[in-house]
Amino acid sequence: MIVDEPHNLARVPSGLREQYLRSGLWNDTSLGALLIDGLRRHPTQRVRLWSKHAGREETFGSLEATARRVAGGLSQRGVAAGDLVVIWLPNGWEAIAAFVGVAALGAVVVPVASFYGRKELAEIVNAAGASVAITCARHGSRDYLSEVCDSSAQMPNLDTVVVCGGQHDRLPRSDLVSFEELLSAPTVEVSPTRSADEACLLAFTSGTSGTAKGVIHSHRTLGAEVRRHLEVMIPADATAQIMASPIAHAAGMTLGLLAPIHRGDPIHLVDTFDVDFILDTARTEGLAPGGGASVFLSALIDHPKFTDELAHRMGYVILGGSTVPESLVTKASRRGISVLRSYGLTEQPTVSAGRLDDDPRQLIRTDGRLLDGVEVQVRDHSGAVLPLGSEGEIFTRGPDRCAGYLQPDLNTAFDAEGWLTTGDVGILDADGHLAVTARAKDLIIRNGVNISPAEVESALMSCSAVAEVAVIGVPDVRTGERAVAVVVARDHDDVSLAALTGHLAGMGVAKPKWPEELQVVDELPRTASGKVRKNELRKAWLR
Repeated sequence: MIVDEPHNLARVPSGLREQYLRSGLWNDTSLGALLIDGLRRHPTQRVRLWSKHAGREETFGSLEATARRVAGGLSQRGVAAGDLVVIWLPNGWEAIAAFVGVAALGAVVVPVASFYGRKELAEIVNAAGASVAITCARHGSRDYLSEVCDSSAQMPNLDTVVVCGGQHDRLPRSDLVSFEELLSAPTVEVSPTRSADEACLLAFTSGTSGTAKGVIHSHRTLGAEVRRHLEVMIPADATAQIMASPIAHAAGMTLGLLAPIHRGDPIHLVDTFDVDFILDTARTEGLAPGGGASVFLSALIDHPKFTDELAHRMGYVILGGSTVPESLVTKASRRGISVLRSYGLTEQPTVSAGRLDDDPRQLIRTDGRLLDGVEVQVRDHSGAVLPLGSEGEIFTRGPDRCAGYLQPDLNTAFDAEGWLTTGDVGILDADGHLAVTARAKDLIIRNGVNISPAEVESALMSCSAVAEVAVIGVPDVRTGERAVAVVVARDHDDVSLAALTGHLAGMGVAKPKWPEELQVVDELPRTASGKVRKNELRKAWLR
């Protein structure tokens, strides 16, 4: 799959393009060059991978050397600049070395969340047309290698699987290569052959239609995020934070990996969100717990091990990815923690962000100020731009706005002037503060992860006990939202939550997407055109 073909791109108007170049928001630096330069400027900076099983300490210098060997090994196996490489790994040394190595080669990074199942993996590999994937043998109780091998027939173009963590020889397959074998190749220099307008990242995000959208970022768009936006978002001289967000997710990738490398800050990543482990590590190692989604902060701040000392050391936290309740901001403030709310999408990583010098009332009520080069319009249902202070649908554009979707038909979300239809609702004030009042309809945001109800519904409809189903999100104190399956049973068959989740497990659907509750009804409420009235279902559930 060639992600740089013109029909796959949502072009930026020429006048806007010249403005970004003239102001320095865009430059000609490739992602690989940006990362290698950051590593070389701070060779002794620490890289710590925290795990209850096998932690690791390295430096920027050793990360550069390992990443260049990854690039050399991939090159030796035929991977060239512009090729797509899938990375399906939990946070760890191999994950960050693979990310930087693929970028250094000039290839396109295709990150896949480690909690995804084999169904999602196969869909992404096939959509991208990737021939190479990097994964691990096992992590915790999960056997990733067996899942890849069991799904090989569904991924006919995948001809090389790089396996981290040993045990790659337990299944006799010629397409399996150990990570250690990959590192035995000669190193390569950063590829000079890629234009900054070409793709460097293909990230998949859940869509309300049930089909994952492939978001293409160029070296220019992702570089603008790293060089200009993250620079002003992250306070200087703050205590190093330990980050649990996976680097396959936007928050973990930008705040946990790309920003530290560019800024020369230490990297501290944990492979599993375990509150006790994170707080114990932070306390004994002089670190601060990090942010990401609001559910992370809520779990940390309510924990008995979250001492005043840790709160003071934390000082601030950047939250995004889901609605941030004002009550959580207030609770954190009482512990001396400034919550810096932010708003962004996979398509445009950071539209707005709170900063430490903002008015406390703005920190509580808004998702921060628009960042450098970002513009927002709030429009009504007819598409007319509304006055400042009015609530409506958010349209945005900026230097970090993606280059388009992998699926050309989805590029109708971008208009000729470069505006992106977000589907979210909000209010922009006269000072440039944006308050997001409602997220895109239908998506469920659980633990900061977007879940498409349509995807889960489609999978459940293949269950013999299900005649009709609607999946809705309802508020949850612990996870932000939880998924409820509202089911009309087929021929009055007994249907249980265990039967539904067992069916999804058999299909290889990732566990975080499974419904957590079941409601059996005689019929689903529908509009005159036959569409399910999910608002009615939510209201009925919450009564």
